[in-house]
Amino acid sequence: MSIFCKELNKTFDTKELMFKALVDNEENIIASKKEHIYNKEEWVSKNGIKGIQVISDQKQIEKAFTDEEKKIKFDNDYYYFVVNSANYLDSHEDVHLDGNWNKSVKDQQGRVWLIWHHEFGKVENIIAFPEDIETFTTKVAWSLLGKSYDGETYCLIYKVLKTKLQSEKIVQWLNEGRKLQLSVRMRYREILFCMKSENPEYAKQNKNYNDIYPLIVNKDEFVDEIDYFFGIKQAENVLESSILPFGSNSATAEISVNTEKQSQDTSNKNKNEQSKDTQKAEREAQLLKELLNKF
Repeated sequence: MSIFCKELNKTFDTKELMFKALVDNEENIIASKKEHIYNKEEWVSKNGIKGIQVISDQKQIEKAFTDEEKKIKFDNDYYYFVVNSANYLDSHEDVHLDGNWNKSVKDQQGRVWLIWHHEFGKVENIIAFPEDIETFTTKVAWSLLGKSYDGETYCLIYKVLKTKLQSEKIVQWLNEGRKLQLSVRMRYREILFCMKSENPEYAKQNKNYNDIYPLIVNKDEFVDEIDYFFGIKQAENVLESSILPFGSNSATAEISVNTEKQSQDTSNKNKNEQSKDTQKAEREAQLLKELLNKF
């Protein structure tokens, strides 16, 4: 039976022929992946694959963030957004590995936006400004993301003060507990090619496979055997992450708590702050749109 390889856009008669072609082209494949700037929503639209919409519940969030070992102080005044999780093999054979966002968090702190659907073209798509977003990484239980997998997953998280969210519609949806996902715009920096083969010529690729494959939590979701994949050892969050209906990695979620309706004074304060920011947002949205068009 013939085998189609998406990376090479070619059909092979046997796995061995496909493996040889993949290894022969490994450097080019990895270089191509590193050159491109990705967002999860693009893959979904191309592949027609929809993730499961999830949102975490208040008690699970508080428990996860006040765990004594994690020493993370959960603050009711903030929204917490999980924009990426690890050890989840997505629709394009990529699996993010623990620690892959550590350098990006350090380098990009105060430089990333939260927007709607990866669209900077309209000012109303801006959800939070870079100066109002704190990014960090931590491990949280899979159950926090609405998943039944055992154990925890390493996550990239955006922390945003509730009063700094620019979109009244997003605030409304969050307060109503609407099920939304998040998608990170990213560039790959370090990639491991992993391939299941007993051929001694492919010992390095097979070792990568044996090291990483056991960590993948959603192996059962793939009908065919997983012959190869790419381990993302280091990635860079580029410019923004987005709230959207779904992503190719469905293990993302807004992990805020539902609180009582804000007072009228607070509401008025938010409107005033948003009004002051409007002109700034319009200017920066246009500049960022021009910047994105260069990629």
